[in-house]
Amino acid sequence: MKIRKKSLVTSEISTASMPDIVFLLLFFFMVTATIKIQQDNLDIKIPKAQAITSVEKKFLIKELFVGFPKDTKLGSSPRISADNKLISIPQIGRWVQEQKSDLGENYKDQMIVMLRADEKVSMGMIGDIQAELRKHNARKILYRTLEH
Repeated sequence: MKIRKKSLVTSEISTASMPDIVFLLLFFFMVTATIKIQQDNLDIKIPKAQAITSVEKKFLIKELFVGFPKDTKLGSSPRISADNKLISIPQIGRWVQEQKSDLGENYKDQMIVMLRADEKVSMGMIGDIQAELRKHNARKILYRTLEH
């Protein structure tokens, strides 16, 4: 009696749909990505600094802009901008609460406010902003500068 050998069965994974999957993922990430909008309301010239430090947890940084309006309809005095909206000093408290609510419960007390102020803004206005931030328990403040 003759014994027949079984033929070896090979299995392969089809890669014909691989380009479709790659393009689908690429499209998904392009659509869901957020692009940070540059500040268009204010004209800000960053001052130079003597010493610079960096922050490791970038997600804790929330930015406030202080500068002179580009549009003459808004006047010529310095204005405050947060999230591309002009706000006043009394509105900073509400802004702080909104920013803290976006952070996790563990990080609410660690929020860092980065103040991007024009080099010609008076220290009186910067002091008023600092006082309002302190009043609402936002005590960590960084100042955006250029290297000297």
